[in-house]
Amino acid sequence: MTGRLRLHTGAIIALAGWLGGGSVFGGGTTYDGPLVGMPELIKRIGPENVPTGAGVLVGQVEVPINSNYAPNLGVGEFAGKTFTLMSGSSGNSGHATKVGRNYYGLDTSIAPGITDIFVWEVNHWISSGYLFFTGPPNSPPFLPPKGLKIFNNSWVGTTGNNTSNNTLLRRADFAIVRDDLLMMSGVNNGGGGNFPLMSHTFNGLAVGKLNGAHQSGSTLAGIDSPGRLKPDIVAPGGATSWSTPVVGAAAAMMIETARTTPGLGINPNAERSDVIKAVLLAGAAKTDDHGAAWTNNPQTSGPDRGITTQPIDAIIGAGNVNVNFAHMIMTGGEQDGADTPPSDANAMFAGWDLATVGLDESRYWRFDVPQLADAVSMLVTWHRNVEIGFGDSDWAVADFDLILWRVDENGDLATLVGDPGLPFFAGGNVVSASTVDNIEHLYITGLEAGEYTLQLRRVDALGGFPDWEAAVAWLLPEPPCLADFDDTGDVGVKDLLFLLGAWGPCPKKGDCPADFDLSGDVGVKDLLFLLGTWGPCP
Repeated sequence: MTGRLRLHTGAIIALAGWLGGGSVFGGGTTYDGPLVGMPELIKRIGPENVPTGAGVLVGQVEVPINSNYAPNLGVGEFAGKTFTLMSGSSGNSGHATKVGRNYYGLDTSIAPGITDIFVWEVNHWISSGYLFFTGPPNSPPFLPPKGLKIFNNSWVGTTGNNTSNNTLLRRADFAIVRDDLLMMSGVNNGGGGNFPLMSHTFNGLAVGKLNGAHQSGSTLAGIDSPGRLKPDIVAPGGATSWSTPVVGAAAAMMIETARTTPGLGINPNAERSDVIKAVLLAGAAKTDDHGAAWTNNPQTSGPDRGITTQPIDAIIGAGNVNVNFAHMIMTGGEQDGADTPPSDANAMFAGWDLATVGLDESRYWRFDVPQLADAVSMLVTWHRNVEIGFGDSDWAVADFDLILWRVDENGDLATLVGDPGLPFFAGGNVVSASTVDNIEHLYITGLEAGEYTLQLRRVDALGGFPDWEAAVAWLLPEPPCLADFDDTGDVGVKDLLFLLGAWGPCPKKGDCPADFDLSGDVGVKDLLFLLGTWGPCP
């Protein structure tokens, strides 16, 4: 690793991968997203409908190289883009240029529609440019440019002092909630040591490399809630400096989707930072590109079969970012959980919810699984609450468990833990119960057809916080050709006419085949679902 610098704050800052030359994805070639689900997304919704990150304002924080922190604004990939240098004038930084190519470049990025970029030098961003680390304890971070949604931190660092490290991380988590933004931060590349800044936030996303050659494992002792697993997610790239902006670009695509999809654009929850985080993590692809199969280490036999206290893989987190899966979850829309176990299905195969859960309370989503499901992903994440002051007593974080139940023939919830689950799922976990992470994740393989209920259970005793918000997201295999009402093997005009004939409130909930979103009436979202499956059934 090169480019290590000492800040005026006493911090040691290092680039999260300054390799120089070539393309982030190898060979200097143009990248079209084959490793992050782009071909599948294009095929599924059509190239004209693929989000590009248009309209999403992003931030880029850079370590100065020879006093330069800005991308090369003359690069062809940056044509038509507007850069605001927040830390004063700067010459060209090769590192910043390469990060930019993968974040918003016209040819390299999966989000070439991003046009407004705000760039900070890291010393300035930490101090008087945003986090205001050098200010008094009762001074909050400064406000970012209006509308900014994502920060990219392709650098790692430490102040050398855990009190200062925690203060910076708390300020970042405070800002993420106050400003409703996403913060993508690379972990260190392999062999360079574990640095807490900025990968050890609760509310941001720590990013590693698809091949697993990065710093991984637990957050450090001395940092708030040590033992949390990082990275949260990975992406392709020869260094974490290059993979981190890929996740930022994927987030920009989901934000645009939230703003422009009918039914989502009017829902302010859709582009909430915790919701986008949940969508990206739940949609992450489980891979073995790092030389081992993805696992969150569930018990595989005995009375605790199916339980884990480690929600994500210790090396690659939730997995490799996948924009096709994330888009399916996002466009599934918000599907409200119930206060008690529902008597009928109230959730589709893909979707999300921003749930508010009180002390000792739960929320429930019931699913109809029509045939054997090869893989099921269900995930919840929630933000840490930080108060101004940013001291040891100025923060709190809730604790949730995530549990999948089988609905038995009497309509009661039946456990899948231990031997009772053997006939119903082949592998993975049906309970996620970490005591330190602010993520819980179920990843289940070989789930038999049937009715199942997902429970989000709050288990902390934070009396000062009677309600806590948590973002839940899930993805099950898409049911086979639900819109083929006439059983012809394709979705066409007759099926469209059937749906239009059923338009409006269902005569009886649960007996309304065109009510794909289980809302109790047939409407625009159901029409869009049908149109999205138009043509021959798979």
